[in-house]
Amino acid sequence: MFEYLRLYKERAAGQHGRVIGFSILQIILCMIIPSLVIFALMFLPLLLTFTDASEATVGVSMIIWSLVAMLLYIGLMIFVIYPIMAGILRYFAFAYNGETVSFSQAYDVFKNGNYSKLIKLTLLSILFYFVISLVIGFIVNILVTIIILPIAPLGMLIENPDSAMQGVSIVMMIFLVILAIIISILAYIPYIILFIYLSLVFMVYIDEPRIPTMDKFKIAWNIAFKSRASMVKLFFSNLLYYIGMIILIFVIIIGFSLLAAFAVGGEQPFIMFILMFLMFIILIALSVWIYYRIVGSIVAYYFVGRASLDEMEDQRAESTLVKDNPTDDLE
Repeated sequence: MFEYLRLYKERAAGQHGRVIGFSILQIILCMIIPSLVIFALMFLPLLLTFTDASEATVGVSMIIWSLVAMLLYIGLMIFVIYPIMAGILRYFAFAYNGETVSFSQAYDVFKNGNYSKLIKLTLLSILFYFVISLVIGFIVNILVTIIILPIAPLGMLIENPDSAMQGVSIVMMIFLVILAIIISILAYIPYIILFIYLSLVFMVYIDEPRIPTMDKFKIAWNIAFKSRASMVKLFFSNLLYYIGMIILIFVIIIGFSLLAAFAVGGEQPFIMFILMFLMFIILIALSVWIYYRIVGSIVAYYFVGRASLDEMEDQRAESTLVKDNPTDDLE
């Protein structure tokens, strides 16, 4: 099930530290710091409180400036963050192919006339994600509504303390609530597949930036669902990583909370701060470790799937050639 992760680890041996380190550095420099700067800019109108400006003026300025900051962040997402994410994928691709990874490779997406194609790909990917999310949300809402409708009459039974069906209704309510939670969890599955597919789209861009944008989506689709690479294995390996990450995050948060509540208490705020900071670092390290393995497996899956598509195309070409030029065995 984890064959693509094992393949990536073998092919990228000796460069895992560079890929992780450079990726974290790019995230800090090109994503976190600019986002924090834009967030801080949202509060600039509060400086008006130190002047003679009225409260209405401050309020209107906050609203206008918040809209400006939101537009700035959308622009940052489209023109910087998504391209840098593609640049980070280049680290994984170079490492997989045995090429030396360097920090500046992530910025190659801004060069050689490929940047405009990447922006177009980004906009189409965002639109595609938005439409699919609407469809998924619509389906989930229908399913949840179907589950919640039977709960309404059961709730009326519970409110009646003399009802003989009170115990049965409580059990049914618990069952239906659990079922609703399961459906909510299952609703996340399409997003895992969507993440894999869009990652493949950007991998096609990294591999062949010059081809038409819609061809990138088509090739990614063929790799995901028509190649000999196993999408089922990749999906379930990623699903297990997501489930494991959620469980570990829950355990870590509960563990540190209990430790802070019973071992430290509220009398030592400095130690509480140290514990919370330590928990934050552990959670970040866990997330980096999980996502590195997920992205690495997707990159390996891309190259395996792409190679299988090329092989299948060669076989079709040979088959066509044989049919068009039959040999005469009677010579």
